[in-house]
Amino acid sequence: MRSTVIGNEAPKANIAKRWRELQGADNWADLLSPLDLDLRREILSNTSHNVTGYEVTRYLYSHLHGRKDDIQEVNWIGYVAVTVDPEDISRLGRRDIVVVWRGTVTDIEWQQDALFSQIQPTSINGNTVPKDVLVSRGFWDAFADFDPSKSVFGINGSAGKQATEEVKRLIQKYAGEQLSITCLGHSLGGALATCCAYQIAEANINKSPSGTIIPITAFTYASPRVGNVAFRERFKTLGVKVLRIASNQDIVPCLPVGDDDDSNTIIHNVKMEVEHTAKKIHIGDVLGFLVDKLNDAILPDDYTHVGVTLALDFRKSPCLKQPGKWIDLNSVENLHRYHNLEGYLHLVNGIFGGAKGDLKKPFKPVVIRDLAPINKYSDLLADTYAKNVPENWWRLQRHTGLERNNDGFWEFPEVHGDIKKPNPDFD
Repeated sequence: MRSTVIGNEAPKANIAKRWRELQGADNWADLLSPLDLDLRREILSNTSHNVTGYEVTRYLYSHLHGRKDDIQEVNWIGYVAVTVDPEDISRLGRRDIVVVWRGTVTDIEWQQDALFSQIQPTSINGNTVPKDVLVSRGFWDAFADFDPSKSVFGINGSAGKQATEEVKRLIQKYAGEQLSITCLGHSLGGALATCCAYQIAEANINKSPSGTIIPITAFTYASPRVGNVAFRERFKTLGVKVLRIASNQDIVPCLPVGDDDDSNTIIHNVKMEVEHTAKKIHIGDVLGFLVDKLNDAILPDDYTHVGVTLALDFRKSPCLKQPGKWIDLNSVENLHRYHNLEGYLHLVNGIFGGAKGDLKKPFKPVVIRDLAPINKYSDLLADTYAKNVPENWWRLQRHTGLERNNDGFWEFPEVHGDIKKPNPDFD
């Protein structure tokens, strides 16, 4: 029996005539509210380049040092892929080069994430970077740091250098073709995708042998802030496009609050203030109140987001557990639930759209998608759906019985046929 599958529209369509528009050539004007169907499809398909029409040409590895010099890690952190299927190239209207970055996994990466002090980024080709452009030390080190004297496993160069070298190689290999560059990532991966898009443009890597400028777009999911206002303005000058997909119920996109020593105190005070205010005002106001307070805590010259925002709201979907009256900033459970990439994609599939979201519009899944991955590492699915898809099922022994069928959807085998599929009404 198939696990819960929702939506009616095919996951792909021919976008050859409008790919530049969908990649943000006009900053997604008139595409977000309501959310354009083709853009919705592209946002959803951005997470499956390794299996559908693309070929991975290089895996990327980060080289990080812990707080002690003798602690070091080399970990897989992403990959570069390129469209190779002729039908997909025709459907997309160009050959797409994608750089995909994963989120935080290891203890050392968590340490890096917490390095909120700012530094000036460097250009790999020696170009002069404006002095007022500053980025998070932790994120930039994860992207650009490499110590040849401590290299292990034959890794040559930082993760950023590996990525940009491969993008440059592919541009030369497919010279003369219509190309695009897409950087993708969730959480830390979103920050690294932002750094990657910036570096490619700053170093003029997106200039083809014929002199054509290849468009660069970053799609970031639940990404933290990366740099200051000057960094954001530099993005505009370089012509890099960013679609930032974020939820107010997820604390990660609200960070870093700032690079001062009082950041933790600010967050604690916001939590206490929200808890007090939650008793007096409506839940919708509480969530907005929290985000406003966090934004108020950010100094103009510290951190700000880049690009255009597509706002998501976990309260919209009847398939998901609903957020509490306020966000507990110290809750690991909340982080797992509302920082969930599959949860984000589910919301993209059903929201009406808009820079601020629209609570008045009904939630209605559009593209055919499986709900099972939402509970892969969490318990985000509402209890009705959890009957079909156990929580944290990927981590449990033998995946709690779920198996992948020929259509790519997760399901219980026939022996579990007594479990009935929910039949939600989204009309």
